[in-house]
Amino acid sequence: MESLRQVINAAIKMEKDGIDFYRKAADKSSHPFGKEMFLSFMKDEERHLNAFKETLTNLGFSDFEKYFDKTPREEIKTVFNQIRNKIKKKVAASPDELEVLKIGMKMEDESVHFYQNWLGETSDERAEKLLERLVLEEKEHYKILENTYSLLKDSGKWFLWEEKALINGG
Repeated sequence: MESLRQVINAAIKMEKDGIDFYRKAADKSSHPFGKEMFLSFMKDEERHLNAFKETLTNLGFSDFEKYFDKTPREEIKTVFNQIRNKIKKKVAASPDELEVLKIGMKMEDESVHFYQNWLGETSDERAEKLLERLVLEEKEHYKILENTYSLLKDSGKWFLWEEKALINGG
């Protein structure tokens, strides 16, 4: 097994890549709901990054819970409820946005596998708790992206996202 420091450094790189990806996706999104979804994911990846940086500095897992006060789904519901009444127009999703969602799903799936593999190799109870939480969050990101992709592919419109994505498990 790789050293704990090597694994954390790899996780830090993955989270930085995720932050960069979601920032660019938000910049390119044509609709405020898409923009907010990607920005919310970017903030989640920043929290993960901060948890890993602190862990790397201290090589301990004792305080990671402070970075996980809300799940991604709870955060997105909060954000979208705040802007729901401001957005009334129907904006078509572009093929580029659909591709971004597919890439995001692939990244989240790879993150889940990375953290699950590491989870299978650690015997540190605190590390297990952190990894279990990260697996949960990355799976939630994947599900939200998958639901959004499915809705946009079928309807072509962002307006349906607010009506169905969260209700249907996103």
